[in-house]
Amino acid sequence: MPLVKGAVSLTAGSTSDAILTGTTYEYIPQNSSLRVAAATDQAAAADGSSVVMNFTMNNTELTKNGAVSQKVDGEPFGANGSYVLNDTTTPPDSVRNRPIITFTNNTAATALVEYAIFIR
Repeated sequence: MPLVKGAVSLTAGSTSDAILTGTTYEYIPQNSSLRVAAATDQAAAADGSSVVMNFTMNNTELTKNGAVSQKVDGEPFGANGSYVLNDTTTPPDSVRNRPIITFTNNTAATALVEYAIFIR
């Protein structure tokens, strides 16, 4: 049961590469569960702009512009808890599933996004 955990720095208005591209987990088998969590150091701006996550798999949109929460002091970050944005399972009749997870910084400042993807 692997855990892919890391961080990406995004300048204002930029989008990350697909997080799992180029890793062992770029394609995952049928009946695999993915739990995706993320947190950022940036609060949502007064105009509502924020850091968002997009998650698609096999041409299915699982999360579109899901607001990434600001990391809270004293609340540990990981693949469990209040930072989870999506928890899904790949179809039983599928052969190869490609989860594409990206983050976009819609704020005016550089944002650090921490992510954890638990695959089981």
